[in-house]
Amino acid sequence: MHPPIPSGSARLQQGPGGAPPAPLPSLRAGAGPAAAVSTLDRLLAAARIVLPPEILKAGHPASDLTPSGAPLEAAFVWADGEPGCDPRISFDPAPGAQPESRLEAALSLCRAVSNTELAPDVLRLAKRLSCWQQRAGCRYGAWAGLRPGEAGDLAAKLYLEVATVSDAKGRPLWAAFEEQLAGAPPVLTGRNLRPTMAGLTPDGGLLELYYRTDPLFPGDLDTLMRRFGLAPRGQEVRRLVERLTGRSVRFEIPSSDIGFSVAFRMAGEGRLRRARACAFTFYSNAAALLGPDARIADALLAEGAARGWDMTAYRQAFAACDTRPGKGEVPLQRHGLIGMVLALEAPPRVTATLALPGYQREPGHG
Repeated sequence: MHPPIPSGSARLQQGPGGAPPAPLPSLRAGAGPAAAVSTLDRLLAAARIVLPPEILKAGHPASDLTPSGAPLEAAFVWADGEPGCDPRISFDPAPGAQPESRLEAALSLCRAVSNTELAPDVLRLAKRLSCWQQRAGCRYGAWAGLRPGEAGDLAAKLYLEVATVSDAKGRPLWAAFEEQLAGAPPVLTGRNLRPTMAGLTPDGGLLELYYRTDPLFPGDLDTLMRRFGLAPRGQEVRRLVERLTGRSVRFEIPSSDIGFSVAFRMAGEGRLRRARACAFTFYSNAAALLGPDARIADALLAEGAARGWDMTAYRQAFAACDTRPGKGEVPLQRHGLIGMVLALEAPPRVTATLALPGYQREPGHG
């Protein structure tokens, strides 16, 4: 087992010479360096204080986080009628390390960003899922995420891999946990639905469960949403897919690699803890839906132009990592996922993720 790799949060918890840490830079528009030209730039400028330094340098081990092996990924979220975009970043806190080390680094970062210990329910779930990972083996164990907080600071999110471990009767251990969250029996049992990751805020107030599934029909999305007590909005996903792909979706959604997530508002403690679904997100692997990076970017930029979205941050990030492969080399896929977020009483949001290899643009340079 590799020794734990210290995350950049150690530098936040204790400043130079043991002094108290400096406050995080504000992420409000106009704050920070004048040359921070986009919301993503501002987020990354603030995140550098807590990011593990290893992932900002060239030569790091390849990460399982992105198709290209980059340990840092940006997610962009756009909505009609809303200014700008809502970026966030996910990262592998310890590239090349064992899952246990990644978990410790991710927990350390979440503590540092929130400036407090994680909620007891979050720590209990992290321990539970870590035990499943150790029993069944896993791919990565844990990631971490950062986004702008409501007060103009950083907000963290902990991502935990859900490993498949079965009981003596062959039933996955996650089944009871998942059904308790959903509050209803499973549906679409022939579609091979299985949870693969849980995302938690440090205070335990939000839990998001991510699923992989075999190919789905648009009507299947309605069935899933009803199970979680959400209004059926599968046709909104179908219309987005048709616009992005330029073809009609009459049967299965045309992607070989899809999934979804359900976000739950959590309330109560211990056995009295209750979950209420508040958002459903459809995801597809971007390449499986649209093909190479250039085609994905063209589709997103065309959709953004038609709907009046601010694509500045996405356009700059894509240009910054648009490296051309050498002769005989296979181009690295930079896009990860494309999805649609359907939240309670909110307009639909479109999201896309993009690997940011070596994204170290300093203020004033680009």
